[in-house]
Amino acid sequence: MDEKIKQFAKMHRQNYLLTTVTFSMFSILTGFIFTVYNGVLGAVFRSLWSGSICVYYLMLTGIRATVVYSQFREMLLHRERRAAHRRKVYIATHMALILMNISLIVPAAVMVAGGRSYTYGLIPAIAMAAYTTYRITMSIVHFKRSRRSSNILTAELRTLNMIDSLVAVLTLQNALIIANGGMNGSMQTLSAWTSAGILFVIVVITVCSLLLIRPKPPARQAK
Repeated sequence: MDEKIKQFAKMHRQNYLLTTVTFSMFSILTGFIFTVYNGVLGAVFRSLWSGSICVYYLMLTGIRATVVYSQFREMLLHRERRAAHRRKVYIATHMALILMNISLIVPAAVMVAGGRSYTYGLIPAIAMAAYTTYRITMSIVHFKRSRRSSNILTAELRTLNMIDSLVAVLTLQNALIIANGGMNGSMQTLSAWTSAGILFVIVVITVCSLLLIRPKPPARQAK
C-alpha cells in the first residue's frame, strides 16, 4: 500500500495536468459547498449579497466542472482532434467566464453600499484571512507555472483559481469591515477603491486568458 501511495505521489509530481485536474476536482466540491451555503444564507436572511455570491459560485463551479470533464474526455480522442476540442471548450467556457465577471459587480456594489444584513464573528474572519492568504499565494505560484503548459485548458483551470482567490480577498475585506464595526464614510471610500481594483485585475486576467486562444491553422490544400 505504501509503495502504491509513493507511485501515485510521484506520478502527480511528474504529470502537471493530473495534478491540476485532481486539485480542481477538490475545488469543484468546495465551490458546490459555497454555492449551497450562500444560497441558504441568501434565502434565510433575504440577502442580496449572499444571493449574488451564490450565483458567482454556481457559475464558477459549472465552468470548472466543464473544463475538468473535457480534460477527461480528451483522453478518448485521437491526438489530431485534441487541439480543436480544447479550442471549442476554451471559447465556450470563456464566454461563461465573462458573464461570471459581470455578475461580480452586484456583490461588490452591495458591499460598498453596506447592504449586508448579517455579520461574521472576529474568529471566523481571522480564519478566513489565513485561508485567503494561503490560497492566493498558491494560486500565484501555480498560475505562473501553468503559463508554460501547452494545454490551454490546464492554464484556464489555474486562471479560474486565481480569479477565485481574488474574489476570496473581496469577501474577506467585507467580513473584516463588518467584524470591525461596520461600514463608515472612510471605510466606504477605501472599500470602493479596493473593490474596483480587484475587479479590474480580474478583467485583466480574463483578457490575458482570452488572448491564449490561437487562430486556427490554415487548412492544407490537397495536391
